[in-house]
Amino acid sequence: MPMSQVPSARSDVSSFDPHEGADDPRYRARRQPEGRSRRRKLSVTTVLGELLLTAGVLVLGFIVWQPLWSSTVVASEQRSSAQVWSDKWQKDAEGQPAPTMTDGDIPIPGAVAAGEPLGVIYVPAFGADFSSAIGETTDLRTVLNKRTLGTGHYELSQQPGEIGNFAMAAHRSGWVPTPFREIMNLRIGDPIFIQTPAGWYTYRFRDLEYVQPTQTDVLNPFPRLEGTPGTDRILTMTTCHPKLAGSDERAIGYAVFDNWQALQDGPPAELVELNPNVKA
Repeated sequence: MPMSQVPSARSDVSSFDPHEGADDPRYRARRQPEGRSRRRKLSVTTVLGELLLTAGVLVLGFIVWQPLWSSTVVASEQRSSAQVWSDKWQKDAEGQPAPTMTDGDIPIPGAVAAGEPLGVIYVPAFGADFSSAIGETTDLRTVLNKRTLGTGHYELSQQPGEIGNFAMAAHRSGWVPTPFREIMNLRIGDPIFIQTPAGWYTYRFRDLEYVQPTQTDVLNPFPRLEGTPGTDRILTMTTCHPKLAGSDERAIGYAVFDNWQALQDGPPAELVELNPNVKA
């Protein structure tokens, strides 16, 4: 064999002409190393399937993350804000003469401007450490979506302790505050505590119903009835239903007034027993 056809022992395999010496074993080893297979091209179906799978994982992650976020981070901010106002009102009451009930008349808190806190709500059935500041108005941006408030007072309804209907609204799902998320946990007789600069008001849960969003008569001085409120002191909570699937209906919780006590007397003993964050 002529010498010109035999590659030099010092020649680098990479210098081979791809059109020459194709049968040389070193050339074959260079072109396709042992154990390596040629990668198949991805089809449109494969790419689409992977995209749909990724999107599904992201959606599932969001569904799990959203309530976790609102029930931990946002709820913690609500408790902190509520504690600030509770401490302030309690401190302001120190050294002041305690108001008293005369002939059954209960001290009523004064009106506040829209967006300002008028009270703090404690509902042990929503969680042992649950608390939320109540802001004046049910406007989304001003109160309901505000992480330092979250619970809104219907401006045309009565004040805490007043004869008539003290009505509130709050979200039940979403990345925003969800104070009334566990409204279904309420049972007859469960306490609902409202703290204001005028004292502590205790209500007892009585009933729950579902209504259409247009049935605003739940906010009447006596819910669902026309006319004067009589002598009843009622608390009404409104929120969206179903819990995680939109707002086709409204869930309405009703409670009736049970007791009032002055701030100077400290928080209700029942609340101290049920809520570890409330101290006597």
